[in-house]
Amino acid sequence: MNIHKRIKISLIVVSCVLLDVCLHMFTTPYGTMPDNPDLSFIAEVIGIEATATLWAFSAFSVAAFVFLRIRKRIPGEGVKKGLRYGASVALLWLSAMIEGVSLFGNPIINEIVVGLSDAIPVFLLGVLLGFVKPGTIPATYSTSGLPVRKHKAIFFFAAIFFAGRYLAYTIGAIKSGIQERPVGTSMWTLLMGMAIGTTFIWLDAYRNQKLLRQRIAEFTLFVFGMNWLSFLMFMPLLFSGYIIDVLIRMAVDTTLVTIASYLTISTVGTSRTIGSWNSCIC
Repeated sequence: MNIHKRIKISLIVVSCVLLDVCLHMFTTPYGTMPDNPDLSFIAEVIGIEATATLWAFSAFSVAAFVFLRIRKRIPGEGVKKGLRYGASVALLWLSAMIEGVSLFGNPIINEIVVGLSDAIPVFLLGVLLGFVKPGTIPATYSTSGLPVRKHKAIFFFAAIFFAGRYLAYTIGAIKSGIQERPVGTSMWTLLMGMAIGTTFIWLDAYRNQKLLRQRIAEFTLFVFGMNWLSFLMFMPLLFSGYIIDVLIRMAVDTTLVTIASYLTISTVGTSRTIGSWNSCIC
């Protein structure tokens, strides 16, 4: 990659981070910061705003890095690649943000508004990066309808994520609102599983030339894992007492996504079939 493209990518990341910061400033009335937060060491030293900005630079840089590594294998041409990727990460982050409703009892409108302040810039990040170095893949995909197999794939992810997370909730391995808000916790857990399954469908086809084990590892540990970890790191970066919870969440969630990915690829259909579903996003 030449210096000019590196500069373009850096400017895109910085611009999207600045947009993220501005949106959070405008949506401050919808913020859910506790009155007397137990701040982390970093937040105590540099302040809440600077810590949040540091997280944004880190998370958006990770999102950009992942895209640049996989862009040649994402279906579509040019900006459509960025559209798929940006929409996928935005969906993951927005869905994850809504957990605050069941976990902390925050109003859902607040979580959606604040979540969109991150989702919109990261979606734009994907779209803009799609212009930097567009690529194509040799396969073409059908644009006809939404086959039943798509819904079966989402069902695998939703069911496995729901069952695994509830086991972790029940034994107290992960903080949750299962006691105080059981209905909300159930709804969010199901929603999150469906969101992960949807991103798998949108991005899965670029691995159609790879072995099963490689495809699963790439989605679970790289595409999902890195973007998931970068989002979850906001809490331990800003507040104290969340590091262990985040590590357990990562271990549990990546295990569940690995299982769901394997079942989807091995029992629902081939990569080419899954790839045909991706046409619904572009």
